[in-house]
Amino acid sequence: MPDHRLLKRYARRFRSEAASLEALSRAIHALLQAGGAGDPFFLSRGLELVVKHLSASQATLVMVSGASVETRWWFPEAGNEPPPAPISSFCEWLLEHPERILVVRDMASGPHVPFLIDPPSIPHGAALGCALRQGEGVRALVFAFFGQPKAFSRGDYALLEAVAGFMGRVLEIEDLKQSLNRLEDALAITQAVMEDSSTRDPETDLPNRRYLDIWEKALLSSERRPDSFVVAECEMEAKGRKDAARIRKAAEGIRAGDLMVRTSPGRVQIIFRHTPRSIAHILLLRLRTQLEGAPMGATLWVPGREGLGLESCQSRLEAALAESRAMEQPGLVWHLPDGVAPEPPPQKRPARPSASLPRWEPPPLRKV
Repeated sequence: MPDHRLLKRYARRFRSEAASLEALSRAIHALLQAGGAGDPFFLSRGLELVVKHLSASQATLVMVSGASVETRWWFPEAGNEPPPAPISSFCEWLLEHPERILVVRDMASGPHVPFLIDPPSIPHGAALGCALRQGEGVRALVFAFFGQPKAFSRGDYALLEAVAGFMGRVLEIEDLKQSLNRLEDALAITQAVMEDSSTRDPETDLPNRRYLDIWEKALLSSERRPDSFVVAECEMEAKGRKDAARIRKAAEGIRAGDLMVRTSPGRVQIIFRHTPRSIAHILLLRLRTQLEGAPMGATLWVPGREGLGLESCQSRLEAALAESRAMEQPGLVWHLPDGVAPEPPPQKRPARPSASLPRWEPPPLRKV
C-alpha cells in the first residue's frame, strides 16, 4: 500500500518546483518584452522583475570599475532620492566568488555575519546577490534585498541568475557596439585626414604636424592602444629636390601601422606601434643610413592609463638628439624612461658549416 504521507509530501514539493519554474518563465518572458538595450529603462525594468517575482523590497545594480563600486540603478525609485549605498562587504565577497550566489537569509544571525561590517546599519532582513560576468571579469553586481528574514528556494536562485545573465549579455553587446562605433569614428577621422591636403608636407609629401596631432588624439581615445611605442627623431633638412626625394624614398620603407612625420623643416619623427626595441633599433639604423648618417635620437613613449601624449617623452627625445648631434660621428642614441632596462641587441646565429658533398661518379658497369 502506498504511504499517503509520502505522497502528500512529494506532491507539495512538486507544486513548489512547478510554481518556481512558472515564475521564472513569466519573468524571462516579461524581460524579453521589455525591450533591448535601446530602452533607456531596460536595466530598471530588469530590477523591477526581480522585486516583483521574488517579493523583494529593493533591487540594486552596482557597477564595478576597477576597485570602485557604485550603485547606478535601483528599484523602487522615488523622486530625487540618493542611490542606496552599496554594501562593500557583500560586493567584496561577490568579487572574490563571482561564480557563486551571495545568500543572506537573516541579517541578524547566521554564518554570514563575519562578512558584514556593521549589521545594525543595514536596513534589510535578508539579501541575495549575483555577479554579472563579462569574459573573465565582473561588469556589475545585482542585489535583491528583503525586509524580513527569508528562506530561499532553488527557483529564487535560478530567477536571479537568469535575469542577471540576460542583463549581462545585453551590457556586453552594448560594449561591443560602442567599441565598433569608436573604431568607425577613428577610421572616418583617419580617412578624412588622409584626404585632407593640409595634413601633408608640400615638399616631401609626408604627414605633417597637424596630421600627427589628429592621429594622436584618435589613438589616445582608443582603449586598445599598445602599452608603449618606440619614438625616434632625426635631423634632416630638405634643401632641394634630391633631399626631398631621399626622404620620400626612406619613408617608403616604413611598415604599415608605423608613422613617419615631418614635424618641422629640419626634423623627421618616426613612431613604431608594434615593434620591439631591438627590431626598431635595426630599422632605425637602416633609415639613418638612407638619410646619409643624420643625427638621430630615440626613446619610449608610454601613454599609460592616463593617456599621456607625445609631449611626455619629448624631453628625452630632445636630449638623445642633442647627444647624437654632439658626437664626432653622429649615431643613434637612446634615452629610455626611468626603470626601463636597455634591451640587448639581437645576436646573429652562427652559420652552420656546410658539409662537403662527395663527388658524384657514375656506377661501374659489369661485363656480362
